[in-house]
Amino acid sequence: MRVLAVWSGGKDVYAAYHMAIEQGHDVAYLLTFVFMEPYIFHSLPITELQSKALGVPQIKANIKDPTQDILKIIARLKKEEQVEAVVTGDIDSLTHKRMWTDICKSTGTKLLMPLWDRPRLSGNRYRVRVLNLEASTGMKAIINCVDLKYFSEEWLGRIFDAACIQEMKALVGPSGIGIDATGEFGEFHTTVLDAPLFKYSIEISKFRKKRQVVEFSSKGKLASRRNFLFMDIEESLLKEKNSQVRQT
Repeated sequence: MRVLAVWSGGKDVYAAYHMAIEQGHDVAYLLTFVFMEPYIFHSLPITELQSKALGVPQIKANIKDPTQDILKIIARLKKEEQVEAVVTGDIDSLTHKRMWTDICKSTGTKLLMPLWDRPRLSGNRYRVRVLNLEASTGMKAIINCVDLKYFSEEWLGRIFDAACIQEMKALVGPSGIGIDATGEFGEFHTTVLDAPLFKYSIEISKFRKKRQVVEFSSKGKLASRRNFLFMDIEESLLKEKNSQVRQT
């Protein structure tokens, strides 16, 4: 099928993209949402480099009303670009699943969520299947943003590999007390710098560490206030796989 991949630049969306390709789908576009400024969880310039590295065009969309704005985009791409399905990297967000299910039903497209892993038992948040699946893609991802409630500053910039996952296991626990091992609920965020499907790798050559307090609301009321440390990426570039810099 001709599909659209929802794209933030992190490990989950890359794993979903990788699985879509393995299943024989044609990923026509990467769709990146812009809904907060600064967007501390992922670097928009990095997503642009990832688009070039994959050789897949990116659509950046400003979002104010998530459901209606996204619905219009999907409906247009189905009509004009023959997009048949939407691929997301969601793992355990019922809010996202309901939204995407409604959007796809309304637009006549299919929903593909290859990482979906809602646990049967409450508190089971060490997701071995998802972690193994992500590792199997061969991607290189770094931790670019952490919630300081759970992580110290030393975690920022670490490669999300087997050693990192093993050390992180001690932090896993019930919601509000510990983390989800995949970072599904914003405990940490990642950026993919290289992968077998990348034609070029990405190098971050300059960044600053910054802190940002983010308020999350639900039904118009403040639900939580969280303190994040993130990489404010100032310079990045594409590199040939033989380590020669490619001008962009």
